[in-house]
Amino acid sequence: MLDIGGWEFLVVAFVLIMVVGPKELPKMLRSFTNLTKQMRRMAREFTDGMNQIASDAEVADLKQAMSKAKSGNLDELADAIDSDGKVGESVREMKNSVSGTGASDEMKEIGELASEAGDRIAADAKEDETPDKADKEADKS
Repeated sequence: MLDIGGWEFLVVAFVLIMVVGPKELPKMLRSFTNLTKQMRRMAREFTDGMNQIASDAEVADLKQAMSKAKSGNLDELADAIDSDGKVGESVREMKNSVSGTGASDEMKEIGELASEAGDRIAADAKEDETPDKADKEADKS
């Protein structure tokens, strides 16, 4: 911190003894250490206070963004998340590149085929279910 070597320390100690005196030196050193402790404590409290203010501001911003999202105002939330618009731009570029290659049409076609297959499976399940009910009712009689 101060980069005081052995000889420098001896010179400072000698000057202190000569100026303050050997009887008053312990009192002066105690008061000096108390002063440094108080200064450190004040600096720590100041730093903690500033950190608390910063975290309160961040929490307030987050609460405000969440309330806007709950109310359905997603444009401001999107602006808060992507303020410079780089993410939105890259998503639009990706969407344009996919639509230009015909991949979006293929994806729609796959979705339609999956929907049709699901409808057929559901219809087959209903047909299989009907004879079982008739058999069960006949067994009960």
